[in-house]
Amino acid sequence: MSTTTDRPRRTAGEMLDTAFVPGVLLVLVAYLGVTDDAFLTRMNLTNVLTQASILAIVSFAATFVIMAGQLDLSMGTASALISVLGAMAMVHTGSALQGIAVCLAAGVVLGLLNGVIVTFLEVPSFIATLGTMIICGAIGLALTNGGVITGLPDGFRSLSTLRVAGLPLLVWMTAVVFLILWWLQRQTVFGYQVLAVGGNAEAARLSGISIPRITMLVFLITGVASALAGMALLIRVQSGQPNANATLALEAIAAVVVGGTSLNGGRGSIVRTLWGVLLIAVLRNGLDISGISEDYKNVVVGVVLIAAASVDFLRRRFVRSRRESATVEPGGIETDATDDQQLVSGSAANRGEAR
Repeated sequence: MSTTTDRPRRTAGEMLDTAFVPGVLLVLVAYLGVTDDAFLTRMNLTNVLTQASILAIVSFAATFVIMAGQLDLSMGTASALISVLGAMAMVHTGSALQGIAVCLAAGVVLGLLNGVIVTFLEVPSFIATLGTMIICGAIGLALTNGGVITGLPDGFRSLSTLRVAGLPLLVWMTAVVFLILWWLQRQTVFGYQVLAVGGNAEAARLSGISIPRITMLVFLITGVASALAGMALLIRVQSGQPNANATLALEAIAAVVVGGTSLNGGRGSIVRTLWGVLLIAVLRNGLDISGISEDYKNVVVGVVLIAAASVDFLRRRFVRSRRESATVEPGGIETDATDDQQLVSGSAANRGEAR
């Protein structure tokens, strides 16, 4: 049993773990608000949310793959290819609905393809999705000869200027994706099983969780997210862009990790990823309005991401070192887990049986 003196220490660790990235974001927002009068204007804040929409959609989906102990590097070029396929369908048929259907179908196919390669061919997800990333990029360039696809139907073009309650459609689209995936992670058995598989795949298998099913589903989620990102790209720039989103998957992984999700799997949350996305979006926007050139801007973003991830690692290491003296239950399970999403596969299996 834990002593009463252990509990405040665990609570402090949990609070530090949860508030770290939001705290950094708050400091950054305060600094930019003081140094630049244009930053906190409604127009600029709306721009921040709009610019973050595509990254957010992909990052939310990437959270599931990473929590399951996998990676998906193909989401960036996949979304670019999907934007090309959707634009071509709209131009040839004149129907926005058919173009949207093509985008969704392509995303599902790509997600299932990645899942099959990883699950049944047992190719490591890093290699498998690196391969599909290259393939998607090549197909997009081949279909367009390196150009863009324009001439979308009027009905679809109107979506770029559509606003609901003063916010662009892309912001609402991102909010819906966030709520659905948050519910899927926090309120369903599947969400707990993803954490169990990422935390200890063998223990999850022994407890009755189907690892192939979970793996297929998380890649299906990233496939659908790639389709939504492709449609968001079409809405934003009104053309199919084969060269767009080249580094999107890497930025999404960075947002997930900075937010606090472990690359080793088994811990993390959609909410934390949201904070990571906002941190990247605010940083980029602050550099934009400061007039820094694109080359130097990317250098600054890269340095800040490395620093944030390093500080986060050091912070977690410090918290773990304080837990070394924690009391261990007779069964061998440490009683002071500091992450709100850290679960054992047995509890996930029990939830599944209960449902």
